[in-house]
Amino acid sequence: MKFLCLMLLATSVAGRFTDDLYQLLAKDNANKNLISSPLSVDIALSMVYMAAGGKTAQEMRSVLKHPTDKKEVARKYKEFLTNLEGREKVAILEIANRIYVNNDFTIVPEFNQVVKGSFKAEAEAISISDASKAASIVNKWVNDQTRSRIKTIVTDKDITSDLVMILLNAIYFKGQWQYEFDPKKTKQADFRTIDKKTVPVQMMSLSGAFKAGYIHDLDAKVIELPYRNSSLSMVIFLPEKVDGLPELEKKIAGFSQRLREVNVNLKLPKFKIELTSELGNILQTMGIRDAFSPSADFKGLVGKNGVKISKVRHKASIEVNEEGAEAAAVTAVLVVALCGRCRPPPPLEFNADHPFAYVIRDANTIYFQGHFVKPE
Repeated sequence: MKFLCLMLLATSVAGRFTDDLYQLLAKDNANKNLISSPLSVDIALSMVYMAAGGKTAQEMRSVLKHPTDKKEVARKYKEFLTNLEGREKVAILEIANRIYVNNDFTIVPEFNQVVKGSFKAEAEAISISDASKAASIVNKWVNDQTRSRIKTIVTDKDITSDLVMILLNAIYFKGQWQYEFDPKKTKQADFRTIDKKTVPVQMMSLSGAFKAGYIHDLDAKVIELPYRNSSLSMVIFLPEKVDGLPELEKKIAGFSQRLREVNVNLKLPKFKIELTSELGNILQTMGIRDAFSPSADFKGLVGKNGVKISKVRHKASIEVNEEGAEAAAVTAVLVVALCGRCRPPPPLEFNADHPFAYVIRDANTIYFQGHFVKPE
């Protein structure tokens, strides 16, 4: 038999795990544009963790930085998801969970209660006799929850006779800038890449008062772009050196320095990024190994052992333009069976014409994180 656990996007429920994961993702994608949601991976693995035992649970708990008491973990996610409900108005931030169970199997009642009560994941029986139909049901949910930004997460080949369960968590974001860019001011400009080449890009322009400045410890300029009627914002980290992004991304974890409002002449490229990453090797490097081995202990899922994680797949997309940003992500965990008066300072020149990092966040949580290294 086979168990497939999917999580379609959804830190501060997440802690250093998301920072550590992003560091490895950034390194693996140093020469590619990156969009990710480490939070999505955290939630996906945390749901699976609730059913783990023995060494499997110990390793997952250590890497995910969870407390020993699983009830405390459950309370943390319940509080986080409950607080998000109905919070945003103009900016849309939606998180949803769903479990599809092969109707030949029965989910462990205790696990079902935890994911329903704390992760707000409803379980639904599904027939896998028609693989195409079953995949279509799952992908429709994914497509609906992400407003078509992520259209598929499974294929017919994933719906096999040994499939036991599919767990999904989705997060979708769309926000309008508090201060929109004028499309008439968007012009073609040169973007300087890490390898010292120049590539044409559509560069947006905006002048105004923003929380921004040069941060000496980062050797980078930082600017916060708020979304309209929302606690969310995009924070951009622009290294002073054209090739300074790799070093910068090692330093920005947990960045919380207060920025002062200053006048800024901002130039920011329009960009769209879509990326699929296989995270199995990265997670094993981080220390989650037993969960991928024949000795994995996941009897808390369907009442028996003999299942292990085979793949962790992460899909994400983001589009940034004059109006704002739209983003979504999916994490799929596949588990298989064995068998005032002063003269104002001059405006800060913030010209993002070379690789930069970015996050979408509020005061406590990072929802999306990535970097832009070259136009495509």
